[in-house]
Formats: sequence, structure tokens, C-alpha cells
Amino acid sequence: MIKNIVFDVGNVLVHYAPAKFIKRFTDVPEYQELLLHEIFLSVEWIKYDRGTISKEELGRTICSRVKESLHDTVLEIIDCWHEEIKPNEAMKPLVKQLKDQGYKLYILSNAPHAFHEFKHRIPALDLFDSAFVSAEWKLLKPQIEIFQAFCSHFQLVPSECLFIDDLAINVEGAINAGMDGCIFKGNIQELVLKLENAGVKLDKKQLILNISDD
Repeated sequence: MIKNIVFDVGNVLVHYAPAKFIKRFTDVPEYQELLLHEIFLSVEWIKYDRGTISKEELGRTICSRVKESLHDTVLEIIDCWHEEIKPNEAMKPLVKQLKDQGYKLYILSNAPHAFHEFKHRIPALDLFDSAFVSAEWKLLKPQIEIFQAFCSHFQLVPSECLFIDDLAINVEGAINAGMDGCIFKGNIQELVLKLENAGVKLDKKQLILNISDD
């Protein structure tokens, strides 16, 4: 029986689009592509999410690979990337109803320590029981170890947890750790059906009404 619903953050609870964000800094397509790959798609960004390098180390390493005229832009993007994160307000009714139905709610996110600078943008944050952030544990999804550490830390039974993420590889990691999982592709009503099929109790009619009203 599912007792705990575990949410990813990026493109689940919030909208996260770094390629769009970078366009604020340059209108040159070549630079947009370069900055996207050298910052957000870099090995260093993965290490940043894992918590094994600092923001300062991240900036220095990336600046060493791009021309000097882009250094200030790189450092500015690294400093304020989370400002573009927007809440997925459509998630509020679902989160609230899950809480009302008695489910424990958790966040499990690949994110740097800067998570605490933007967590207030998560819809209905006050309804979550706790958050598990990759940088604080030196682990990353989809490693099975992060799901094992999550369950151990909160003393949860994996088979009683259902994990929601926008990436199939992360959901597979959760399943390999003994959890249930749902892939979220942006459609709330589709997610509701997946949750129901997994045995999660919801008042679908009321939920759809709330989503429409929201």
C-alpha cells in the first residue's frame, strides 16, 4: 500500500528551462548554445548538483573553457540561474488533496545547496513533510543509493513510496530501489490517472474541478 508520495522538483513542482533563461543574457544563438552546454549540460554542473564542488569552483572551471568576454556572463548565470524557476501552480490542488487523504509528502531532488534559495517557489511547500536534496548527500538520481539513503533517512518502506519525476531514467532508479514510480510529462490529469492505477486514493472529480478553478 502506498503511504508516501515523493516528488521531484524540476519540471514537476516547478518549471525549469535553462535554455530559455540563457536568452536573457545574449541574443546570439551561438553563445546561447555554448553557455547552455558549458554550464547546465556540463560535468561540473553534475558535480554541483552532487555537492562535490562549490559555486566558485564551478564558475572558475567553466570560465577556463570560454573566451574572456563571456566570463562575466557565465558568473552571472551561475549566480542567478534559479531566479527563472517558476512554480507549477497546477500542482497545488493535487498536493493538497494528497495531504488531505493522509499521505506523507516528500521532495527528492537533484539540486545544489542553492535549493534553499528557491524552495519557496515550490507550490504548497508547507504541506510537504521534508525534502531530500542531492548536494547534501553527495548522491544523484538515478543512482539506487540515493533512493536507499532517502528511505533510510526518513525510515520509510520503499514499497510504500511512489516517486514522481519527469525523467524515465530517474523513475527507473526508484523502481530498482523497490519504490513505485510515475513519469510526469506535464499533464496533471494524466498523472492523476497514473496515481489511481497505482492505488493512490483521490477524489478525481473534485480534483479536476480544483485544477480547472486554479
